[in-house]
Amino acid sequence: MREVLALLHGPRTALAVVLGALTVLCGAALLAVSGALVTGAAQRPSTLLVLMPLITGVRLFGLSRAALRYTERLVTHDVTLRAVTRVRARVLERLIPLAPAALTGARGGQLLSRVRADVDELQGVVVRLVAPAGVAVLAGGTAVALTALVSPATAAALAVLLLVLGAAVPAAAARAGRRAAVDAARADADVAADTLDLVRGLPDHLSGDGGATALRVLGGHLARQEEAQRASARLAAVTTACREGVPGLGLVAALWLVGSDVATGTTDPLLLAACALGVLGSFEAVGGLGAAWSAAGGVRAAAGRVSDLAATRPVVTDPAEPLPLPAGSALAFDGVRLIHPGAARPALAGLHLAVADGAKVALTGGSGAGKSSVLALALRARDPDAGRVTLGGTDLRRLPLDGVRSRLAWSAQAPQVLGGTLAGNLRLGRHDATDDELLAVLSDVGLEGVVATLGLDGWVGEGGERLSAGERARVGLARALLSRADVLLLDEPTAHLDAASAARVLGLLAGDPRAVLLVTHDADALEARWQVVDLGGLDR
Repeated sequence: MREVLALLHGPRTALAVVLGALTVLCGAALLAVSGALVTGAAQRPSTLLVLMPLITGVRLFGLSRAALRYTERLVTHDVTLRAVTRVRARVLERLIPLAPAALTGARGGQLLSRVRADVDELQGVVVRLVAPAGVAVLAGGTAVALTALVSPATAAALAVLLLVLGAAVPAAAARAGRRAAVDAARADADVAADTLDLVRGLPDHLSGDGGATALRVLGGHLARQEEAQRASARLAAVTTACREGVPGLGLVAALWLVGSDVATGTTDPLLLAACALGVLGSFEAVGGLGAAWSAAGGVRAAAGRVSDLAATRPVVTDPAEPLPLPAGSALAFDGVRLIHPGAARPALAGLHLAVADGAKVALTGGSGAGKSSVLALALRARDPDAGRVTLGGTDLRRLPLDGVRSRLAWSAQAPQVLGGTLAGNLRLGRHDATDDELLAVLSDVGLEGVVATLGLDGWVGEGGERLSAGERARVGLARALLSRADVLLLDEPTAHLDAASAARVLGLLAGDPRAVLLVTHDADALEARWQVVDLGGLDR
């Protein structure tokens, strides 16, 4: 929360509070002057000129209140949107270094909820918390001071009732609603994660139990969400009754106390209605505090989850004093040992492997042999627990991360295809690639049919659903081929291809002048140009 508050623009926030306070005071003054005007007119003055100052005051405060409210909303939302933009940018900046290793096991829906829903919840920091609190102090204090000029006893009663409505009632409501706010936030995150998982895995659910299990889990979280919302609604009903009832007590107190003074002749009758209505209008100063206290729990919870995500430490970081990138791009693994968190045995132990400039190296071995771990080490998604990985003879841990990853291009076994155009997905590999270059690489990987069907600017569907698994794999391969990287890291690039397409892809890779380090389960399909390294036979 402190970090979010630190991102607020101080002068603009102060201006929003001042404008809000002036709006409240203008509203109270409008009621007070209107009451004085009605009272003055009822006394039948000899000339209307006597009432002209009051008539002018009604017009002035009425127009001023509208103008001030508009300006206050404009400034408040400007402050809010600027702060949320900064928060979201910082969250994304801190999230990027966590991928992929530090986010292993994280559910996509929960991450999306953190970046979208929780950051959106932080919009309430200014609108629901900071501005109402500032307005309550400034406008409430001013209203009490002005009331004391007419009736000190009424001012004391007003101060007590303002504290009751602005502090006591919201504090009790916040304490009662804290658990509901936390439960609602957790349920919202679970529902978002379950929904995303259900949509993404819909074909698998339908081919299994028809989605019954997933829907049952989602239904349980929806029930929790509904119960939390019902609890919040019941609490809101109670606080609403208090919000409407306490100003009524203030009005009665003002009429009683000021009326007593009028009856004794110590106060001008003109001030009776003015003071009573002014007191009633003063409660607008604390009107936003009920919502502020109610929202505080949810905002704090959202800020805490965003802070927890931002505080997650990356698995790999840039060195304090990075060395310049070496001239060559030869990869070498010297006595590398790697143990994944929670694993009973090492994924790699004593690995020695060299990938010279332009070399073609294929890693084979059964599942769990450590093939993908070698690619992760080469890309510096992880650091070895022992030994070292070098690029051009320099330890990767001594080089800048961006520099290392600019030298290597990675294509996963199931690459991520975004819900955009075919050209847009390919340009993730090289943003300045021309259409001719895109068509050429698509032809190289055998996607001429996709080009004929979709075209470069055709939509590939959400998650690439309009493409087959093999076509998505070749889109990922095409991205890697488009890049200017010196080393290609490819995880099962032929896994979803038929024999002819696989042979075409392997021939294309063998003829590429760059170094290629690929993972495969089908070593028999490799030509003699490939150096085959069987990781399954290493001592683990």
